[in-house]
Amino acid sequence: MSQSRVDNDSKELAKFGYKQDLSRSMRKFSSFAVSFSLISILTGIFANFHFGFSEVGNFISISWLIVFIGQFIVALIMAELSINYPISGYGYQWTYRLVGSKLGFATGWLLLLQFLTGFPGICKALSVVLSDLIFQNLNTNVSSLLISVSIIWIVTLIHLKGINLVSKINNVGVITEIIGVLMLIFFLGYFLFNKTDDFEVLSNLNNLSLSDFTFKSFALSILLGAWCLTGFEAAADMSEETKDPKYTVPKSIKYSLLSSGILGLIIILLSTVFLSTDNYEKINNNYLTDMLQSEFGIPIYLLTLFFIIIAIFACAVACLATASRLIFSMSRDSILPKSKWLSFVDNNKSPSNSLIFIGVISTFFVIIFEKIEMITSVSAISGYMGYCGIIYSSFFLTASSSVNRIPLILKIIALTWCVFVVLCLLLPGQPVEGFNFEYIHAISLFVFLIIGFFVYLYKFK
Repeated sequence: MSQSRVDNDSKELAKFGYKQDLSRSMRKFSSFAVSFSLISILTGIFANFHFGFSEVGNFISISWLIVFIGQFIVALIMAELSINYPISGYGYQWTYRLVGSKLGFATGWLLLLQFLTGFPGICKALSVVLSDLIFQNLNTNVSSLLISVSIIWIVTLIHLKGINLVSKINNVGVITEIIGVLMLIFFLGYFLFNKTDDFEVLSNLNNLSLSDFTFKSFALSILLGAWCLTGFEAAADMSEETKDPKYTVPKSIKYSLLSSGILGLIIILLSTVFLSTDNYEKINNNYLTDMLQSEFGIPIYLLTLFFIIIAIFACAVACLATASRLIFSMSRDSILPKSKWLSFVDNNKSPSNSLIFIGVISTFFVIIFEKIEMITSVSAISGYMGYCGIIYSSFFLTASSSVNRIPLILKIIALTWCVFVVLCLLLPGQPVEGFNFEYIHAISLFVFLIIGFFVYLYKFK
């Protein structure tokens, strides 16, 4: 793409009152990759399939499909907003410019909570996998805490080297994850085909009657998709580093979700058919991983695990990118404490102080909170609450806007959907070990919202 195109993008950004501080070097695939890797279906399905399948059994595919449809409507709205406002900070910028500073701050804070609590959780999850893998193969105990902190700062150092290195690493991670997903689908299909010639097993898929399908079980089962099919908006947060963002970013948002939703559905369908072939109900650890070890054998399972590790790492890279750009965008508008320091851009065109801040606070979280679920339980709830703010702001796109194609009815459906997901996420969950109550996620969210309220009072008094 020519330099004149980049210059035109910078002039477009200047219309919103900002100069081109970040490096505009991301191309189409890199834009797609940051959204795809943050969704990370390998990570999400392997972590949460057991939970969803335990609630509704073979109907989990239907739950996933419902979530996919709801999220795709949300993605369409975000794609349109990204064309109107191709600015880093996405939800904060959209709500601030369409509605006002109060909703802008509230939405920005909620989205920031999503990534500030999600990033250490991703690093912790990867450390647990690596720690177990090292122990099983080398019979050596390595502290998962040490691995977590190491991953946090490796990812941070990658970002400090600039967006070009981040894009290259993330692109490789996404290509590897796509290969892993296709490989998993192939093995599931191959072993299933060789398990039975007549596929009588398909008749077992209706072994769960509708009478067992309660509203609460359905509400809990959609959390598999709700936890997984999010993060597609990351491309919008990188708009100021993307070439021709008005064309590239909307496609990245839609295609990352579309591909993740379809590939995830295939994996879930094949997995549920597999689980209908034998007495897997006796498995108590994790339906999916235990099934794969039993059917694939350890070598193929370990190969699959390799791709999962790469996927989780790429997800961490994308999460830090999104969080740092959101902090950068909010702080250059001076609505966060120490905004001048947080909005600093170094010689590599990276928001280095924002990156360091996230690295420090993530390290603090994993060290102080042995049960990281106290922190990570906030991520999905705050994210969907932020989605509500974004969708509400889209109601204020006027007919004179350059792009305003989404019908009002779809916006109402999307807002209703996101409110419903928030309510599902607030349902009593499994109590965190060491606590004898089931509302730790709601209490943790309340604490972070109180912190946000005091930040608001400090900056807007």
